[in-house]
Amino acid sequence: MKKIFLLLGIAFAATMISCGPTTEDAIKHNDDIVADRKEMLDLESDFVDAIVNGQDEADIKKTFKKYTDFLGEMEKKYDEMDEFDEKDTFRKAMISLVKEFKKVAENEYDEMVKIYTKDPDALTDADYEKWEELTTVVDEKESKANDEFLDAQKEFAKEYNFDLKD
Repeated sequence: MKKIFLLLGIAFAATMISCGPTTEDAIKHNDDIVADRKEMLDLESDFVDAIVNGQDEADIKKTFKKYTDFLGEMEKKYDEMDEFDEKDTFRKAMISLVKEFKKVAENEYDEMVKIYTKDPDALTDADYEKWEELTTVVDEKESKANDEFLDAQKEFAKEYNFDLKD
C-alpha cells in the first residue's frame, strides 16, 4: 500500500512539474504585451504629433493626459499581473519599459509641454536650447528602454521556441 502511495505521489509530482507554460501560452503572453506596447507607442505618437502639427494648447494637454493616464494603467496592470514563469523576464521587461516611458512623460515631456504652451513672445533662447536638450534626452532614454525590451522579447521567444514577426 505504501508503494502505491509513493508511486502516485511521484506521478503527481511529475505531472505538476510538467504543467509550466506552453509555447501557445507564451505566444499569447507575447501578443498581449505587444498589443499594450503598440497602444502605448500610438498614444505617445498622438501626443508628439499634436505638438509637431501645432495643435492648440487644449488638444496638446488632452493627448498628453490620455498618454500619461494609459501609462499609469499599464504600470498598475503589469505590477499586479501574476508572474508568467519562474524567470518572468518578459513581463518584467514590460514593467521596466512602462516605468521608463512614464518617467520621461512626467519629466521631459511635461517640461516640453510647459515650454510649448508659453506665449511665443515670451520664449527665450534658453527655452529653445532646453527644448533641443529635452528631445535628445527623450530619444536616448526611450531608445535604451525599448532596446532592452526587444532584447528580452527575443530571449523570451527563444526560450519558448517561437518566432517573432515584424
